[in-house]
Amino acid sequence: MQHNIIENDFKIKFDGQQHQVDANVLISSLIHTTTIIQQINNHFNSGKKVEIKVKALEKGSFLIHIELLETAIDTLKNLFTKENIEFAGAVIGGLVGLIELKKFLSDKEPKEKIEQGNTVIIINQNNERLIIDSTIYELYDKNITIKDALTQNFDVLNNDPAIEAFEITDKHEKPYIRIEKEDFASMATKSSIIQEGERQIVEASTLHVIRVSFEKDLKWDFYNKGNKITAKINDPGFYELIDKGEAFAKGDVLEVELQINQKYDDSVVTWVTKSYVITKIIRHIKRGEQQRINFNSES
Repeated sequence: MQHNIIENDFKIKFDGQQHQVDANVLISSLIHTTTIIQQINNHFNSGKKVEIKVKALEKGSFLIHIELLETAIDTLKNLFTKENIEFAGAVIGGLVGLIELKKFLSDKEPKEKIEQGNTVIIINQNNERLIIDSTIYELYDKNITIKDALTQNFDVLNNDPAIEAFEITDKHEKPYIRIEKEDFASMATKSSIIQEGERQIVEASTLHVIRVSFEKDLKWDFYNKGNKITAKINDPGFYELIDKGEAFAKGDVLEVELQINQKYDDSVVTWVTKSYVITKIIRHIKRGEQQRINFNSES
C-alpha cells in the first residue's frame, strides 16, 4: 500500500482505559520511533537532518503530537518549503509502511515477492497479498536497525497492560495505521528458525534484573513477562560497558534481543524451552529512572 502523506507532522496514540502511562514505555516507544525515522532519512540520503519535535502531550489520552522539521546541514536553518514538507510526509509514510509490513509478515519471511515497477507484491505465509513501495521493502529487508527498533517498540508496548492499541494518525487524528494489543506479541518477534525438531525464536524482550553476574560464563536471573528465567549474555558490547564501569543492580530493566531455544517433545506434543540467550542489549534503564506520567485531563 502506498502512503502519500503531504504533512510534516503526525500523532502517536496509545489507546487505553487508564489515565497514566509508564514514563519508561512512553520514552522507549519514542526512542524506537525516532530511530526508524532517522534510518529512513539516512536511506533517502537527503543531505538534511530531520529534527523530531514533540509538540504536545495532550491531556486525557496517551496522545503525542510530533512534528518533523528538515534542517539543512550546511546552514542549520529550518526549511519550510513545499518540497521539504513533502519529503517529511514521505518519511512519515515510510514509518507507517514499515509498521504495516511488520504486522503483515509477523516473524516470518515472505512466501513470495514479485517486483512490479516501483512497488513489490508481498505474499505472506497465509497467502495474503500486500502491495508496498519497493523502497520500504528494501528498508525492512536490509536494515537491521529498523528491524530491531520495530520489534523493541512493540515489546515495550506489550509489557504495559494499560496500553490496548498503538495508532499513528494525522494531525486531525485520522488514522494512518492502528495495531491492536493482540498483535503486539507477534510484532515483537524478530525471527523463528526450525531445524530437525529444534527451533530458535528471537524476540524483543523487556527483562527485569533479579541477580547479576559479571563473569561471561555465568548466567543472570530475570523476570520476563512475570516468569523467572535464567539467561546467558552473549553481547560483547555489553561486557565493554561493564569494563568501563557501568553499574547494574537488582530492579534494573534491560531491553534486549532474546533468543529462546526450544525442542519439540512428542510425548506432550508441544515445544519445550531449554535455554535463553541474550544476543544484544538494546537499552539499560536503571531502577531509579522508572516512573509514570499522568495523563489526567484535570490540571
